[in-house]
Amino acid sequence: MNVERHGPYLVVNFNYFVKDHNQHKYKGIFKGFIHQLLQVDLIRYSISRLRFIYFVKVLRKLRTLESPHEGVAENTIDHNLKGITDYAAVRPLALIKPLSVIESLSKDSKVLTIGPRTEGEMLALVGYGFLPQNIVGLDLITYSPWVDIGDMHQMPYNENSFDAILAGWVIAYSHSPGIAAKEMIRVLKPGGIVAIGVEYGIDNAKELLGYIPGAGRKTNSVDQITKYFTDHLDFMYFSHGIVDSRKNMKGSVLAIFSIKK
Repeated sequence: MNVERHGPYLVVNFNYFVKDHNQHKYKGIFKGFIHQLLQVDLIRYSISRLRFIYFVKVLRKLRTLESPHEGVAENTIDHNLKGITDYAAVRPLALIKPLSVIESLSKDSKVLTIGPRTEGEMLALVGYGFLPQNIVGLDLITYSPWVDIGDMHQMPYNENSFDAILAGWVIAYSHSPGIAAKEMIRVLKPGGIVAIGVEYGIDNAKELLGYIPGAGRKTNSVDQITKYFTDHLDFMYFSHGIVDSRKNMKGSVLAIFSIKK
């Protein structure tokens, strides 16, 4: 195994996991074919878009959480309603791809995805090897039977319910990220894995939207993500920070790590 030290973290070379990730693949020609189709952005977009039309336009199933936790940033629900068109869920692939090849996870692992907006993120997880019946979404807004309505600050799940949590670009919408982190730790099984992404870079959202989406807090390093997990941080599988050449460009800080309880 190729393990490198980066500051206080031990980081495993990504190539190590790639060689033995077949445990995530569906067995059989037909299931394998469906699996491969869902890796195609256009396929995910089409399925997610059609289901959105059915559930929202036909069945009128769109609803929002009435009393979110005080930690939820202002304008979060309204902002995400405006952005509920990410049917292909391309950005979350930056977390889903490395998550899918971690050997401690299998197709049978139970995965919680926080703030998916549409079903695209869950379709992507299926495309990269997780069973659909083991994937649960949680969001302040939902129209889908796959997504529970709820709040990451007070999740409606029992302790030790999930093997992994995908929290892509949601921590920035919290005034109380420490509380959200404690909830993730609570519902994760011992040794469970957290995958978090946060956007960085030039932000002209106020000029474009008339308001700043999220809590207005900038995250510019992996350490700023992991500090919320303090003594529970166990093993850093994957991290992606800001390089000097991209400091003035938009990008994402990414971290995938296991927790100890």
